[in-house]
Amino acid sequence: MNNKLFYLIKLAFIGTLTLLGLLNYPQGGFAKPTPSNSESSDNIQIRFQQQDSDGSGRGRPADREGTGSRGDCPPVDVPLTALVPSRNVGSFVEPYPSLWFYVPYKSSEVTSAEFSLQDEHNNDVYRTNFVLPQNPGIISLNLAGATPLEINKMYQWYVKIYCTEQKLSTPVFIRGWVQRVAIKPELERQLQTATTPRQRIMLYAKNGIWYSALIELAKLRLTYPQDANFNQDWANLLRDVGLENLIQKPIFGEVDR
Repeated sequence: MNNKLFYLIKLAFIGTLTLLGLLNYPQGGFAKPTPSNSESSDNIQIRFQQQDSDGSGRGRPADREGTGSRGDCPPVDVPLTALVPSRNVGSFVEPYPSLWFYVPYKSSEVTSAEFSLQDEHNNDVYRTNFVLPQNPGIISLNLAGATPLEINKMYQWYVKIYCTEQKLSTPVFIRGWVQRVAIKPELERQLQTATTPRQRIMLYAKNGIWYSALIELAKLRLTYPQDANFNQDWANLLRDVGLENLIQKPIFGEVDR
């Protein structure tokens, strides 16, 4: 009898543990990982601080926005726009940055899209065609196919959108300047001691390094599209450079070549 009683108690104990495990199992199977509090809820605010110009961008032609209606492309409410500061010189620390643009056209409305990068003497550094997503949105182009950009040198980029097979037609285009900058020792120390992506983004933004901040924040937005903190960071960053009209636009990220 003692052995039988022990066996029954053992079965009851195992059944209780199994039931508790089922009650605590998340509904719908494994949930998508969410950022920890240290990743998304740091007690910091990400705001971009434009640094005083050293004069290197003065007198350089730049057009952050295309026209709403131009050439054979259909009219749009929000034009082709580069995600850059109003001074149109975006800085970065990476040898191969990603540049970001809002394209207001559907892929079915465009026959070709071109990107080119030139040095200060108008020599091509990189040139490629790229494929637009099906719907309008924010895209990125990584410059990994180019030679590493040199520190403190200025480069001019162009984006041209054609909506007809005739290349003699006038494209919708935008252009601007980028510059790779060296990381100052104090900033490098702060970046090395940063424990979360948001802290790194805050440091880049505070020091006026636009593209490095934008690239890391866009990655977080794409990974955690429902995170309220990252969404607010995105809104603050765009608002700081006068791009409020792009805050609610969908982000597609890297496009195919």
